[in-house]
Amino acid sequence: MQIPKKSERLKFFQDLYENAKSKSPVYDEALERNLKQYKGSKDIDGSNEQADVVRNITYELIESQVTSYIPTARVDPLKADEKSTRCARSIETLISSVKNQLPFEEMNDIDERYTYVYGGSIWLVEWDDSIISGHDSVGGVRVSCISPRHFVGQPGLKNIADMEYCFIKFETTKDEICRRYNVEWKEAEETESDEGNDTEETATLYVCYYKNDADKICQFVWSADVVLSDVDDYYSRKREYCVRCHKKKQVCECDEPKIKLMNEEYNELERDVVTSYGVIPAMSPMMKDGMPVTEEVEVPVLDEAGNQVMTVLEGGLTMPATQKIEVPKMEKTKLPFYTPKTFPIVIRKNTSQEDSLLGQSDCEFIRDQQQAINKVETRIMQKLIRAGITPVMPEGATVTLNNSVFGNVIKMKPGETAAQYGKIDTTPDISKDIAEAERLYEHAKNTLGITNSYQGQADTTAKSGIAKQAQIAQAAGRLDSKRKMKNFAYSQLFRIIFENYLAYADEPRPVARMDEMGRMHECTFNRYDFLMRDEAGEWYYDDE
Repeated sequence: MQIPKKSERLKFFQDLYENAKSKSPVYDEALERNLKQYKGSKDIDGSNEQADVVRNITYELIESQVTSYIPTARVDPLKADEKSTRCARSIETLISSVKNQLPFEEMNDIDERYTYVYGGSIWLVEWDDSIISGHDSVGGVRVSCISPRHFVGQPGLKNIADMEYCFIKFETTKDEICRRYNVEWKEAEETESDEGNDTEETATLYVCYYKNDADKICQFVWSADVVLSDVDDYYSRKREYCVRCHKKKQVCECDEPKIKLMNEEYNELERDVVTSYGVIPAMSPMMKDGMPVTEEVEVPVLDEAGNQVMTVLEGGLTMPATQKIEVPKMEKTKLPFYTPKTFPIVIRKNTSQEDSLLGQSDCEFIRDQQQAINKVETRIMQKLIRAGITPVMPEGATVTLNNSVFGNVIKMKPGETAAQYGKIDTTPDISKDIAEAERLYEHAKNTLGITNSYQGQADTTAKSGIAKQAQIAQAAGRLDSKRKMKNFAYSQLFRIIFENYLAYADEPRPVARMDEMGRMHECTFNRYDFLMRDEAGEWYYDDE
């Protein structure tokens, strides 16, 4: 994607966001309509009148599907060697530890409702250096579950991996803006405030993730007309270098240094690195075009016994004999930094839908039944309100009020009997209305594949224990595709978490693992365990 110069970028991204937003108005309206339906809206499609009564079957059926189940990570290495297997177990242990540290129970709770109501949810994974995860460990992942209403993708594309850019809208405090983006309070006060929020302490942020010409992930953050962050190559390490001597700012000796923030591709080792499988030396042979670079050195000549050979000079003088040999030229070992290549965003779909960024919403499939039930329940209530019991009394009967419990007294004339008094009951028959409402409710349940057994209600359709088991298994089978989609989304989420630790966790991270017997074991995740060296001498991370 062609990105303009620094001075023109703010207007460019603002226009890009508004253009993407304007091309999905139906999408926004559908999400808003689904949320209102879930919350029990009284609106009737195609009518200005509202329902008097709402039997919220949408909420009931969605809540019956909500589960606290959180998938666990399982890593299958592509290679069957011992190192790959142990690294796979190391990833599983890392993910399990991260899940325990982060509030995944709370995020799963809102994620379940986002998914069923909107058809999907948005997950964002970020690396935060401000997190102190131990005495000597700095940095950790920050995971957020975001409403699809705050996500805008590139128009026309249905897979985030195919997009060139996407946007996420955030609400945060102005104090957090100052801390996170290192801006002055004066700039933070100029940021955009949410229209629906009465306080002036919060601000609305817009974050754009996009790919540059080199297919690198970049980030641009703004609020109102304030640029908060403009990062080219979002995942790369950044360090200040002098453009003149190409040395780090700390060791630059130029008279007039020209310091610039540049990407750091390699880490030059100052000491040996200990891994679970050996030691990576601080000095390594210099390589060029896949071949070691050699140099001539002069070394002593030794005999077969290992003694130094002496050379006799004129005059009887002796000196040690030497010879020149070719040896590899040594340099500091350069280990590359791992760089993720995908957007830090995962979309969980409810069930797949053709030509859609999100999945299918449960609200949309049972909207007709919800609307019809609202009408029927309103009709039942109107019938009952208009109904009543009308007294029948002889002409000239006298009714008086008193202070008794009953409130009024009918005084009969001489010769009258109570049989002359009666009533007319105008209570309507609502049994057919109730039956129709229940029929519509069953339609909605059948549409989503939810049975009474699945809801924990009494179900007499199965006459035996085996039939009951088959019935429950069949109900779970219809809903199994939703769990499969959840597992798939979490596998992508866990992959991004692992890649962040592989890229930024410089220190070995202590993690705990529980075995099959319930015993806890101390383990360590070390990103250097994933380093491999090819035949050309190049180091690379084995992330398969």
